[in-house]
Amino acid sequence: MIRYDANQAARYRDRLLAEVEADVRDCYQCGNCSAGCPAAFTFDYQPNQVMRMLQVGLVDRVLDSTAVQLCVQCLTCTGRCPRDIDIAGIFEDLKAVASAQGRDVPEHAKTFNEAFMNAVARFGRLPELYMMGMFYLGTMSPKMAMGDVGLALPMVARGKMGFIPRRSKGAAEVGRIYKKTMAAAKAREKAMAEAAAREKAMAEAAAREAASAAAVAAQAAKASAAKPAAQGAEPAKPGEAAASEVVAA
Repeated sequence: MIRYDANQAARYRDRLLAEVEADVRDCYQCGNCSAGCPAAFTFDYQPNQVMRMLQVGLVDRVLDSTAVQLCVQCLTCTGRCPRDIDIAGIFEDLKAVASAQGRDVPEHAKTFNEAFMNAVARFGRLPELYMMGMFYLGTMSPKMAMGDVGLALPMVARGKMGFIPRRSKGAAEVGRIYKKTMAAAKAREKAMAEAAAREKAMAEAAAREAASAAAVAAQAAKASAAKPAAQGAEPAKPGEAAASEVVAA
């Protein structure tokens, strides 16, 4: 059973309208995005399912999914959408949110993203051999590294990848931009999480107050209903009381 979270759905819908200029409410589940996606076979949720989950507020499940992390940004979904929804932009924003929140995303995607972005931030360009080395160190999987050696050696032999990474001229500026952007993204996600927690606490407090008020009202109604019944009962006459005492004796 799917529980609809209206508050979270509205919160993230507003975010997408501001960041991506896309409204998930426009999706009517035609399935064109999923039918055309070349990477959908690797996803746990198809693109149209992700859109529906965002509509009903299952944002946490989407952020923890493989679909967001394994999207290759080919823009096929955006190009095929009859409602002109930037689905690829939504997936990219979801990926940025998951990264800023530090979620333990599947398929070593977090490790790969960190290795990729840290290499670019450090050298101002992408030294492939260095980046993949850092990725394999992060995964702590020698078996995975040995499985890709056969792909790396021909590229190194042909000069496609160098052993020694070279720093570009504007590497310091690239690193500064990356650090500033990530700090702003983490601060934004922290502020949004705190706002969501405050809203949830206020909603729970309002619910408790409403339940307490309802209980008080029920007790008052019960008391007012019992009072007329007690007033309507006539007191026993003295003769009747004496007769009842004699019978009892």
